[in-house]
Amino acid sequence: MAKSSRSRRTAKQQADETNPLLERLKEIAAASGLEVREERLYREVGYSVHSGVCRVGEQEVLLLDKNSVTAERIDALCAILSERNLDSLFIEPELRRKIGGKALTADDGVGVGEAV
Repeated sequence: MAKSSRSRRTAKQQADETNPLLERLKEIAAASGLEVREERLYREVGYSVHSGVCRVGEQEVLLLDKNSVTAERIDALCAILSERNLDSLFIEPELRRKIGGKALTADDGVGVGEAV
């Protein structure tokens, strides 16, 4: 039975990794100048860790917690992207609305730019 649950977990992890929305958000993050990495962020007693952006030398790196479920990684990406200027990137209108923040333009809430 343990083998069966391990197989299910592996299948779930594979499904998470191929989530089209997650992959598209990672593409947008990379096009905005972030190096996107999925890492196992370790937790210890006394502090909590979560996905976010840090600077390594001159490069901004987005660390996504690989242990988080897909929905949490999508939320983290949307929150981070909402703080960035994405005007020069083509992003599907529905996705711009989901990201919100600076991704939206003043006119109708949808921006148009060049393709990624």
